[in-house]
Amino acid sequence: MSEWFKTSLGQCLTKMEKQRCAQLIPSEYYARSLQIGFPWINYLEAIEVSSQYIVDTRYPSRPMADSLDDTTRPGTSRQPDSPIKDCHHAVSSASALPFPEKAHDLIVMPHTLDFCANPHEVLRQANQTLVAEGCMVIVGFNLFSFYGGIRVFKNHCGQMPWSGRYYSVGRVQDWLALLGFDLAGAEMISYLPPIQAEKWRKKMAFIEKAGDRWWPGLGGVYIIVGRKREMAVRLLPKTTQTWRNLIPGIAQPASQRAAKIRLKLVPKN
Repeated sequence: MSEWFKTSLGQCLTKMEKQRCAQLIPSEYYARSLQIGFPWINYLEAIEVSSQYIVDTRYPSRPMADSLDDTTRPGTSRQPDSPIKDCHHAVSSASALPFPEKAHDLIVMPHTLDFCANPHEVLRQANQTLVAEGCMVIVGFNLFSFYGGIRVFKNHCGQMPWSGRYYSVGRVQDWLALLGFDLAGAEMISYLPPIQAEKWRKKMAFIEKAGDRWWPGLGGVYIIVGRKREMAVRLLPKTTQTWRNLIPGIAQPASQRAAKIRLKLVPKN
């Protein structure tokens, strides 16, 4: 997957995704942020965060023998992806994050749902590690787009990124709504067909502008920002007993007075 996103089309796509994420994420201060997947790209580079954690999910997601391509098989030389500086890195499955509950204020998942076995469990895990009023950013390939159409023909080949599972925007929004998220922002990008040649992408740039206006739901990539809504419960101190001493006695029903008298007359064992 990392090799495809390092191509001309992949780099152009991730650049657009990073720009749109910076525009859609609410302008706030986030103490702890988490990025699930894509450890070689910092999607929160333009966001003000104090500490950032990046989880590499490539290896635990599927058996190693099935996930190795020609560039990662034993006996081949492949340079590992350089880690992002000033970030905490971890290797884990997206459905079993090594973080306690309510540990992060912002979570971004770039194409995490596209290449995981159980998206529902991944969303539940991310929801548990997100604080109340925190933001979750989901980036993924749109099912109803040029990318989704090509995937129908190339899915059986096992090539990236066509071997992933693409979902519609409405379906992902329904999953977030069931978890108690409010929609804070959403946008579609990449209306062009997935063409690797840069010169042809420049010649067809008018499709990008036309698609944003005339068919906004058919973009190749969707970006959804949800805000976690959770009622905070705070226990008030017990000050009623102190004020009760200052209030004169209030007449009580006879049944309550009789019950208190009987309790007082019961001898102690």
